[in-house]
Amino acid sequence: MQDVPIKIVGISGTSIEGGNCDRVMTEALKTAETFTNVETEFITLAGKEIMPCRHCQWCIENMKPCKHEDDATWIIKKMAVADGLIWGAPVWSHTIAPHMMILISRGRYQCFFTGELRNKVLGTYVVSWFGVGEEMALMTLEALGHNYLMIPVFRGWARVSKIALGQRPEYMEHGALDDPPGMVRIRTMAKRVVEITRKIKFAEQAGVGLPKEEIRSITCGRFRLLE
Repeated sequence: MQDVPIKIVGISGTSIEGGNCDRVMTEALKTAETFTNVETEFITLAGKEIMPCRHCQWCIENMKPCKHEDDATWIIKKMAVADGLIWGAPVWSHTIAPHMMILISRGRYQCFFTGELRNKVLGTYVVSWFGVGEEMALMTLEALGHNYLMIPVFRGWARVSKIALGQRPEYMEHGALDDPPGMVRIRTMAKRVVEITRKIKFAEQAGVGLPKEEIRSITCGRFRLLE
């Protein structure tokens, strides 16, 4: 297998800096870094200023990135130049916490016009109390990726407690990191992201794919009426 250099960007969609979601992302990226020629970058949404999309249609009417400048601007640029992505989020109210959805809502220009996130390999994970809502949360993360024509390749999940009311048992002093099956899934997800990202980048460098006009029709087909 060709040792193609790749970069993986991990985005932890949480409001709690250094919490379970951040710590799990750190472990996932450490796993990715065990392979040669893999560069990683960690981004937490904790403490970031990201306003939700207002559907003002400015990006659509002007065919330009969102006019509002905040942390979403540079984070979306980081995603666009990455070879592969890992998205993580805590489970709130039976789905993901809103931070990731708010971030991704700001990429309509990339979604409809540039296709910069098209074919980005995506690994996903969630952390939860008691395991409630994991399936819906994982489906939501994957659906966000599908909307940008990304390629979800593996999902992981880890539990920070098995006791009602969010209480940790003594054997889970470090939260999600003390969930052995969960961390196996997380590390497997990271390995899968490296594997498929490297294969896709190698294929792209070899010129494998569709003609440019076909790629444009896939990316921008939803807006043909605007042309």
